[in-house]
Amino acid sequence: MGLLGDFAKGFLILTLVLWGFAIIGLLVIGQILFAMLLFLVLMIPFSTVIYEYLKNRRKVNERRRP
Repeated sequence: MGLLGDFAKGFLILTLVLWGFAIIGLLVIGQILFAMLLFLVLMIPFSTVIYEYLKNRRKVNERRRP
């Protein structure tokens, strides 16, 4: 993976960590509705990333077979 790919992966991980802390913070201060809303909004890009990862993983596994 090149420099741009590493940067994108690091940015994605940093964003997920910050969103996780925001959700935990909202739960601690009692804003459960906002925490659930933030979690639901986070699920849209997260599911897209998981789908692309699994799709690319299948392609790599097919190439490795003799």
